[in-house]
Amino acid sequence: MKRKRIPTQKELEDNFSSWKPVSKEKVAAINARNEVLRREKEKKEAKFTARLTQADFEGFKAVAERKGIPYQTLLGFVIHAYVQGSLVDVEEIRKVFPALKLKKEA
Repeated sequence: MKRKRIPTQKELEDNFSSWKPVSKEKVAAINARNEVLRREKEKKEAKFTARLTQADFEGFKAVAERKGIPYQTLLGFVIHAYVQGSLVDVEEIRKVFPALKLKKEA
């Protein structure tokens, strides 16, 4: 679906005299649709704030850069994997399988 181009401030001011009133029903329908879209987005996303050391944050951003993805996306992947129980702790695997040589990612 192609989005409509949003007019510039000057275009809005220049065309103000040609504006026509919109019915209350149409305004209500637009507001209802916007509310549905807002709720759908709210269900998909959550925002949070975290405190990290600068070194950890820079390290995380470096890993994301090496993988070629934004660090926010990588953070989402890590949190999702943890919640799903599929995040693997390499050090724990080494304890269970001491002979296993896993490459350390710096």
